[in-house]
Parts: sequence; C-alpha cells; structure tokens
Amino acid sequence: MAAAALGLASIDEWGCSTLKIRDADDFVKHSNPHEPKQFFWVDDAFGATQCDWQSVSSWNRAFPHVQAVIKRGARVLFTSRNYIYNAARNGLKAISFPLVRESQVVIQVEKLTASEKTQILYNHVRLGTQPQAAKTRIKPFLPKVAASPKFSPEIARRLGSPVFTKGMILTQVGVDDFVDHPKEFLCDVIRNLDTNCRTALAVIFMREGMLESPVILSQEEDLATNLLGGSISGIREALSALEGTLVLYTINGGNRYWRFKHPTIRDAFASLISEDHELMHIYLAGAPIRMLFREVTCGDVGIEGVKVIVPAARYSHLIQRMAALDSSNPENRDTLHRFLSYRCAPCFLKAFIEARPDFIKGLQVYSYLSAVSDVDVLAAFHEAQLLPEEVRKGVVLKMRELAVSTPDDGFLREHLRSMFTDEEFVATLEEVRGELLPDLDSTISDWRWNFSHGEDPESHFESLTDTLKTYQTTFTSDQVAVDLINDAIAEIDSVIEELREEQPEEYEEDDFRGGTSSQAEDHNDRSVFDDVDQ
Repeated sequence: MAAAALGLASIDEWGCSTLKIRDADDFVKHSNPHEPKQFFWVDDAFGATQCDWQSVSSWNRAFPHVQAVIKRGARVLFTSRNYIYNAARNGLKAISFPLVRESQVVIQVEKLTASEKTQILYNHVRLGTQPQAAKTRIKPFLPKVAASPKFSPEIARRLGSPVFTKGMILTQVGVDDFVDHPKEFLCDVIRNLDTNCRTALAVIFMREGMLESPVILSQEEDLATNLLGGSISGIREALSALEGTLVLYTINGGNRYWRFKHPTIRDAFASLISEDHELMHIYLAGAPIRMLFREVTCGDVGIEGVKVIVPAARYSHLIQRMAALDSSNPENRDTLHRFLSYRCAPCFLKAFIEARPDFIKGLQVYSYLSAVSDVDVLAAFHEAQLLPEEVRKGVVLKMRELAVSTPDDGFLREHLRSMFTDEEFVATLEEVRGELLPDLDSTISDWRWNFSHGEDPESHFESLTDTLKTYQTTFTSDQVAVDLINDAIAEIDSVIEELREEQPEEYEEDDFRGGTSSQAEDHNDRSVFDDVDQ
C-alpha cells in the first residue's frame, strides 16, 4: 500500500535524500524542514506479520506532521501486507491524512516484474545495515539473485542485514545457496546465537509466536529454559538484544507481546528443535499445527524419514492442539484428514475418537472418492476397528450408489475395498455391470450436457474415460462388458471432436509491450546495482 509516492524507481530523478523509517517517532525525528525533497520509506508500517495497534496509534498522532512534510515537497511511501492494512484501516484516522486511503497500489508479490524485483533488491541492500565492504563484495551477484525464480522481498531484506548473512560465503555459489535454501541459512543464524537468545526464541515458540510481556514462565517453559541452559533474567536481556532483527515488541488488544519478526524465523526454529528428541515438548507446543501434520507421525506407521515419532505420552497434548484447528476451512480439514488417515497408528486414532466422539458424524461420502479426504479417514478408522458397523454400512451403500450414478471407481482402491464384505463387493460390481454398462449412452449424454464452453473437452471427459478404463480392467474376463466399454470410449472421443468444432477460433493477441524496451536493455551494459555500495 503506497501513499503519496510515485514509485521507488524514480527516486534519483527527484534528487531526494532517501531515509528508511522504522516507525512514526523515527519519521518525526528525521524529517527536516530545511530539506524539503526528502524521501521516506516506511516498511511494514502497521506491523510485519499482523496488525500492530501501537504502530497504528503512533501514525495517527504523526499524520498531521506527515501531511506537512508532503506539502513541503517530500515523498512518503508506506508499505504493508494487504491483510495487515485491511485490519489497520479501521483504526487509521483517514480524516487527518486522506492520502493513506486515496493513494494506494496493491502489489501481488508473486507477479512482480523483473525490474520490480531488481529495484526491491537494490533498495534493501543499499539501505540495509550491511557494511560497505560487504555490499561491494556481494554486488556482482545481485543481478542473478533478482532473476532467481525463488526471489522474494524477504530474501532481499535478509541480504541487507549482516545478522542473516553471517554464515554466507560471498561467492556466486554461496549467494545462490542463500537464495535457494533460505531456511537453512536462518537455521545457522539461530544455531550461532548465545544460549539465552536461543532460549528466548524457544519460549516465544512455545507460546505459538506471542509471548506476553513482562515475561512470566509456566512450569513447562521453566523446564525448557533449564534444558536449554538459559535463565529468566537472561531471556529478558536477550529479547531486548534481538528486537528488530529476529523479534519485535508489539501491543495487541492493550497487551504487550514479544513475537517473531517474520514467520520464517518460527519455521526455522521448529526445524532445529525437532532434531533434538529431548526437546520434543517444545516442538509439539510451538510448531504450527500444519507443520506437525507434515513432519510427525503418532506412533510408528512405517514412514521413512519422519522427523518425530510422537509417543503415546504426548498424544493428549497434540489432540488438544488439533481441536483448535479451524475445520471450517476446507484446506485445514483435508490436511487433518490426511494426517489421521496415513500418519497415525490405531492407538492414536482410538485416543482421538475418545476425545472427539462426534468427529465421525461429521464425515461425508461424495464424488469423487479419490479426492474426498473424509473417506480416507473412515477407512483408517475401519482398519483400526473403530468404525461403528452402522456407519460402515452407510458408507458402503453410498459408494455403491456412486459407482453407478457418477460413475466413480474409487471403491476399487485397496483401502476402500477393505470396507466391503465379499458379498457387498460382488453386489456392487453386479450393479455396475447390470445398470451402468448397458446404459452408457445416457451417462455420456449427461456428461455432455454438463459441459461448459470454455472448458477443454478432453479434460472434461477425462475422469469418465479413466473410470471406464478401470472398469474395463476389472471386467477383463467378461467380453460383453469389455465391448460395451470400448463402444462408450469411442463415442466419448467422437463427442470430444464435436465439441472442439463448436468452440470459437482463438486468436493470438499481439504483445502490446512490443520489443523496444527489452532490446534497449540488451544494449545497456550498466547495471542497476552499480552504486548499491555507495
């Protein structure tokens, strides 16, 4: 979100002195009425990872001063993540500074152009805290950094700070490795911290990223502190030392907190702490729940390379954390289901169901079974002998129905097939053979009716064709069934060709940008980074 700024690329044209501002007090301190053409860059103005209401309040007080500075000819750029600004805007006094709402540019980081990435990297390195000698040594490698598909503004920010590049080898290979493996380098930074600094990060981590100030440790946190070799007084001193680099001091809802400056710091700490089994309780308490779903198993389920196998003594704590997950979010729900289905031993599933007896009632069965995480969970509970018989019968009945109506061959997958008795499975195949295959013309007609222009015809019919081929393999000894399916697949191919002929012809659009700009750049040997160390 930008206010009263034309863009960083034009700074030199204005002849402005550039100042990177941390907060409203810093802005007031550095604004100079005798230097009207200043450029103020306020990064993460309202919070780095969430809305910082203390910052919002401070800027409200400073807005009249900002307005006066702009009238004198200065330029001011506020940046903020979109969701943070949306949270902050209700607390901003726009009447004191209407430009904060009138002059906005939304930047989609994943769609940054090459020149925008270059300018972001230039600003972070030139205006960062690296010593001049380090800027000079890293300068030749910056064009490749900006061109990397793994580039992000956070990578640029870290390159501008010696805190994050302490272990980086200043060669092309070293810089490439820094960009390609940012978490590994951040882990090295944390490893090289002193004992109290690492302990301070551990306590923030155990509070899920928000440690209330003044710091008062719980019994479990006190145990972790002793295990790590820190002390409460050392933690307090360390937090002050880390402020602005790895942690921030913020106010939220009238309470004061210490938090990680960026989520990647939390992720790197989780990676480190998971390597030490003696510190498992710290890892389970603080790691993001979806990270745990990817990295742990509950009991030994035979997955190679798993980071942590959670013992039975820790099940109740993990189940409590799982209960706090917002299951109304489809992505969260699927992630939970996949975890229960493939990374949990029967003993954990039993403990889970005892803690959440209504969980099974919320599971549903619908097309397409291979993509429905609910049925995978139901199969896992059935294998663990935890699925009530009436629920199993209802699931089987629904899968039999889908096998014909969709049609859906998902019931043939081994772990779903195991939910059927032999009689139920044979009966399902007979329904497919007797009801679906003789009437495939109607099924194809229904699928054609549901086709939307703009779709790719082949993609539209792909799942139907794949299902029929699976049924063909299943009925390979039944020549009548095989012939019916062959005829249906040929008919589908014919329908696809008809639909393609009905689609409007596509025209290639001219590249409105032309080639002038890129050609000019090809002939310009001067790098944007030439003066990054000046």
